[in-house]
Amino acid sequence: MNPLLFFLMLFPLLLQAPSVFAQSSTETQWERKWEMKPGIFRVLLDGKVGIIDDNDQLLVPCQFDQVYGLDDENYVKVLSDLKIGLYHLERGLILPAEYDQIWPFENGLAKVLKNKRVGYVNLEGATIIPTEYNHIWPQKDGIIKVLQNGKSGLLDAEGNLLLPVEYQQIWPFENNRAKVLKNGKIGLIDNNGREVIPPIYDQIGDFKDGIAMATMGNERVYINSNGQLTGAPAKVVPTTPETWRTSPDPDTTKTPDRHQPALKIGREQVDNGDSYSREITIGSWPEWPQKKKRKRFEGHLSGINMGINGYFDEEMQETVPADYSFMSTIHEKSIEVGVYPVQKNIRLIGSHVGLVTAIGLKYNNYRFDIDQMSDINEVARPWFPGLSDEARISKSKLTTLNLSVPLVFEVQIPEGNGNNRLYLSGGVEGNLRIKSHTKLVFREDGNRDKRKKKDDFGLNGLRYNFIARAGYNDFGIYATYSPVSLFKNNQGPELYPYSVGISFNFN
Repeated sequence: MNPLLFFLMLFPLLLQAPSVFAQSSTETQWERKWEMKPGIFRVLLDGKVGIIDDNDQLLVPCQFDQVYGLDDENYVKVLSDLKIGLYHLERGLILPAEYDQIWPFENGLAKVLKNKRVGYVNLEGATIIPTEYNHIWPQKDGIIKVLQNGKSGLLDAEGNLLLPVEYQQIWPFENNRAKVLKNGKIGLIDNNGREVIPPIYDQIGDFKDGIAMATMGNERVYINSNGQLTGAPAKVVPTTPETWRTSPDPDTTKTPDRHQPALKIGREQVDNGDSYSREITIGSWPEWPQKKKRKRFEGHLSGINMGINGYFDEEMQETVPADYSFMSTIHEKSIEVGVYPVQKNIRLIGSHVGLVTAIGLKYNNYRFDIDQMSDINEVARPWFPGLSDEARISKSKLTTLNLSVPLVFEVQIPEGNGNNRLYLSGGVEGNLRIKSHTKLVFREDGNRDKRKKKDDFGLNGLRYNFIARAGYNDFGIYATYSPVSLFKNNQGPELYPYSVGISFNFN
């Protein structure tokens, strides 16, 4: 074949070869590749993570420990040395990875945490509010409330200071006014941060028709939302509610509404200096008896119980049949643990008598004193893992896990102001066995080992207990006894479980 003709045939293939090889090289360079959303992939290279598009174009370089949280505006968080930064897929790095937390953008601002202090950044990553505050509330109507070292202040959406950070409390704005507390006194500010009423009052009531009552010591005055006293110049004379019980409205015989302040205006007076004054006496109508609130009853079942458990025979003696002598328990190691996360209270009388029920899980461990398998009779050997008679047993026990539902009648005896209470309760407790197992820890041929066996062992699946409890506040003692045998008929000894212990309540 003519060499020139052969070259001309191969030339188109040679032109495509670089792109084919480059594509193959690019597709195989990533150690791992995950799709974050259609057309956007997280990739791993040399132990670092980045982001590419569906053309394998790098959007975020592979230099971070992790990238996550890609939002609809193409902002993605990047993690490096346990610090968080912010990247934009088109604009590049927005915030360096030096923050402890970065929240989503709201109204063009994102809250950031750095060195346990918070601030705000904008969409370009510029710091609007430096990270020097303990807390920042969300922007509302262009105003941002901040907390620093226990004091509050206000900033605008550009981070400019509206109200110095020196107030103990700032209430929400209503009609472009907000109450503020400073040095224990209350005042009023407008939405530009200007003190309309300096913080000099002990209390300022709600504004109705532009007027509110304010108190200063024993004096009461009426002010408008600009802090001006309303009405003629007044001498305020504090009075007691008794003053008004027989004082009708001076202009009508209708008694003023009890929810309104009582007001009495005296005669006009002009002194020798031609100055004008009028005496105004302000008081309050006595409160009418309010309907008593329904009292709340709070029982003492939810919590953690810890105690010891064992069993009695039919004569209420702690003995076991001779054939089951291995079941004599080691009291101090036979432990019961119950956890009751929730309870339901039913008030019967006032706030101190009611019914309480709860639901929880209860573990019962019966620790035996067995030295070797020969201590166990032939009937009970199937309860335990199989061992040779030469094995030396150092630990043996039977464990049950039960779903427990107690129901008790509880009486509480309040003390002093009623916050501290002694309680007594009694009732029944239903128990549904969920699972059970035996466990042996032994040594054989010089090696220590342990084995478990799961079975029902002839145990009753459903039993009930009588329960008694007593305590003070969140600490108590309890005791239970079951009139139902631990084992089913003819499947084990006739033994009746009991437990005693202490409780720590959640309420």
